[in-house]
Amino acid sequence: MNSLGDYVILKKLGIGSFGEVYLAEHRFIKNKVAIKVLPQELTSNDEFIKNFEKDVGVLTTLDHPAIVKLHNISHADGKYFLVMDAMVDSNNEMLSLERYLKYKGDVLPEIEVEIILRQVASSLDYAHKVGFDDDLLAHRSLKLSNIFVKNTETGIRVFVSDFGLTRLIGEGKVLFQTQKMLLKEMSLNDELVKSKPHNVETSYKFLENYNFLAPEQRFKDLNEKVTIKADIYSFGILAYYLIAREFPEGYFDLPSKIAPEYKLNWDLLICKCLQKDISKRPEKLIEALNSFLSTEQSDISSLEILSWEEVEKKVENAMQMSFEFSSDFNKLEKELKEDLPPNKSVKFTSVEETDQKPIIKPQKVDRPIYEPDPGAIFQKELNVSYYHPKKVEIKDVEPILTEMVIVPGDSYFRGSDNGSRDEKPRHKISINSFALDIHPITNDQFVRFLEFMGGEKNSDNNDIIRLRNSRIKRSAGKLIIESGYAKHPVVGITWYGAQAYAKWVGKRLPTEAEWEIAATGGLKDAQYPSGSTLDHTQANFFNSDTTSVMSYPPNGYGLYDVVGNVYEWCEDWYAYNYYDLSLQEPENPKGPQQGVYRVLRGGCWKSLKEDMRCSHRHRNNPGTVNGTYGFRCATDVS
Repeated sequence: MNSLGDYVILKKLGIGSFGEVYLAEHRFIKNKVAIKVLPQELTSNDEFIKNFEKDVGVLTTLDHPAIVKLHNISHADGKYFLVMDAMVDSNNEMLSLERYLKYKGDVLPEIEVEIILRQVASSLDYAHKVGFDDDLLAHRSLKLSNIFVKNTETGIRVFVSDFGLTRLIGEGKVLFQTQKMLLKEMSLNDELVKSKPHNVETSYKFLENYNFLAPEQRFKDLNEKVTIKADIYSFGILAYYLIAREFPEGYFDLPSKIAPEYKLNWDLLICKCLQKDISKRPEKLIEALNSFLSTEQSDISSLEILSWEEVEKKVENAMQMSFEFSSDFNKLEKELKEDLPPNKSVKFTSVEETDQKPIIKPQKVDRPIYEPDPGAIFQKELNVSYYHPKKVEIKDVEPILTEMVIVPGDSYFRGSDNGSRDEKPRHKISINSFALDIHPITNDQFVRFLEFMGGEKNSDNNDIIRLRNSRIKRSAGKLIIESGYAKHPVVGITWYGAQAYAKWVGKRLPTEAEWEIAATGGLKDAQYPSGSTLDHTQANFFNSDTTSVMSYPPNGYGLYDVVGNVYEWCEDWYAYNYYDLSLQEPENPKGPQQGVYRVLRGGCWKSLKEDMRCSHRHRNNPGTVNGTYGFRCATDVS
């Protein structure tokens, strides 16, 4: 495989239960990423893809210095693949914790064990606060192969990947995929797959993954729901392995006996994490590290840890079954597939010319509150860089409001039968009157919001803006707009940032339907805001940069830069077939109830003329930023 979609494959990095991993480079942007190609046994199941696309939107919002950033899910050449940060060194090699421990030898210094565990603990605590519709986000598949290590100038950096993927696949199917992918990697033929004994390395890898599972993940008869507490158990296994270089089996020796030179109370931490009763495991790992490690060594015989003798036979039977299933491969593959989880001219109406007024109600916007520095408890020098946000003075500032015009409520046509598949069919909808900013939000307007927020993240730790993709810079703690760009539209904005700004000024983002109706300017069957044609005197497109807002003529509603200059975030989730549903529910369409991507409209300064059409649809993950994404605000009217 030489390429996949917009990515050129550079090399294969590895293989695992969630698929094959490749190092790739974007054809145009030239940035390197890691691509995880999901197994076809999973992606051929429509129900799995439906659930996956629903949940992956949550996973892309994870933003923590010890979590591998997941950017999006893509589909090309019949394959579904995840696009993530590439955890490679200067030689394009990936260093998993498993490989790192082999390089380091049998014993790690205690401080290094603590550094690794604190970063993993911080990532898990952060993720455990993220919610799906029915549960909190648990990793559920923590192991040596999905933890990566980088040696930096400031010390060891640790990164955890594959958050939430086991939830989508299921523990049993993860084990199945693990063995299958390992056998494929070693190019075993059909006869060898069905033969006994099995390859020793395959069995070892399978056992290693199995050993990290909590009891409630292994044995169905325990009747325990798999929750974030499964990660606490896996963390205990990881802590023990870093110290002992073996898994806790049978009546295992505790760290105080294995490594008597260690000074911290690892015995208590590990026994607390390995409780069979999930209610007795710690809630938060950083708090557990702070509390248990600093406790003096004491008798822990009263702690009820999992009795491995009690379940030894179950483990043996489970492992035997797991190795025998390759002799009935077709049957298991079958089980895998079955189980996976405007129609008339309208005169421009200004706010002053109508009795209707925009409803502007500024709302409370929560400023971000950061977790304490995970390394704050150390009273000694550490060779590690921890997440430590800068303290910024919070200011009370007033927004610069944009003039608005009112688009009258009525019945209109939207979509195009001559456009892309997601623009079809052209159909009639009805919308209520609404008000829309006459131009996109500018840099000088958005700087005030950043001063109010005191940083570039919202209260949920999502990016508002990425300054390196914008014309706003921070120098000596002050926000500075590049010379000449104060009246240019702000760029580098995420959907979260656009929504938060709109809330701050008492407005909201326009729906996709509102945006398209407004773009036509009241012209019947308008292909562009200017009518049936568009040239470079009417909009900023196929150009080299943004221009100041209101540099081009307005459309029939008095809206400037409604196409060109910047793509504009809309409120709606995106679905390529949503217009089929909108045709059946034409009253004030709000978009799908859920999705992976949010809608963007209007083309940008470097787009082709085709993208300037009023009906052209674009989308991206809500956390995505680049130098072409901006927004304008809307509001209801009274």
